[in-house]
Amino acid sequence: MKSSTSAFLLRLERHTTLSPDERDNFEQLERDTITRKKRSAVFDPARADARIAIIKSGWAVARATSATGQSTITQIYMPGDVVGLADLGFSAPPHDVQMQTDGSVCLIDRRQLSQLGHDHPRLLALLLSMSSLDEVALRDRLHAITRLSAEDRLIHFILSMKSRTAQLTDQPSDRFPLHLSQKDIGDALGLTDIYVNRLMRKLSTTGQIDVARPYIRIMDRDSWTKRVGYKDRYIDLDTSWIAFAP
Repeated sequence: MKSSTSAFLLRLERHTTLSPDERDNFEQLERDTITRKKRSAVFDPARADARIAIIKSGWAVARATSATGQSTITQIYMPGDVVGLADLGFSAPPHDVQMQTDGSVCLIDRRQLSQLGHDHPRLLALLLSMSSLDEVALRDRLHAITRLSAEDRLIHFILSMKSRTAQLTDQPSDRFPLHLSQKDIGDALGLTDIYVNRLMRKLSTTGQIDVARPYIRIMDRDSWTKRVGYKDRYIDLDTSWIAFAP
């Protein structure tokens, strides 16, 4: 991992060069860090307008729950991710966001974000661009769920998790942490945990993955990529359209 203590800045600086002033402003967003336990809410109900969060450490997930109590994981958040940018048009969060592991978050008031956009429009544009990567990756997962076989959608999902974790390391290893249970994976892909278990065992026994929880290693990523037509949406953030470049 790189030397900076901010996963958020690590992600940004993979795609663009920040001026010292821009770094200072982004660091201000992470000034106040709040610890969160596993399964606790990311957002504080007592702070109604603190609707943006930067995941400082740990993993979090957004869940939608049906009237019958069935749960779907709609988004997965890792260190450096910004939670809530896609929800700015709603008066209340549309989905529950909970910590998947112990971790820490930095809560940001929406008015603070508005002020940042007023004073530093390039910084807000960078935030929105980063958020768009997650949005497009989510569309890819929806396509995989509706058009690929169960095994291929699991392969697509594992590849996407590798892409996400790769943003915080320069190491080329195909081994990465996956802080999700088989039920969680099923909730993200529309599969039962029993089916996920069966598929994982098949991928393991056929030598396609090596699992040593919480780590998983993809044994032939190129083959998988071609098999499911996977596109890594996180390797190239287009900032050419953003004005006020340093």
